[in-house]
Amino acid sequence: MNREINLLDENEPVDLDDGLEPEYDIAALLDRARREGREYRGILSGKGVRLAPDVAEVFDTSEAVNEALRELLARRQSESAGIHTQG
Repeated sequence: MNREINLLDENEPVDLDDGLEPEYDIAALLDRARREGREYRGILSGKGVRLAPDVAEVFDTSEAVNEALRELLARRQSESAGIHTQG
């Protein structure tokens, strides 16, 4: 998973009033949301795919899912091409 890190300019004011209490464990909340099949869609709104929990355990990144799907598509295309050339 790629994450973007933005460093703040030391002269830039920082607004820490995000509405979350300091005792919230954000990582635990996100982990629970993933296990329950919920996720923040943000930029991907309308383009996201929800994985079943058992599938999400095997594919921990979107790139892993994409790679597996590309392999499946390639296999299907080669099998399809083989069937059409034999008949």
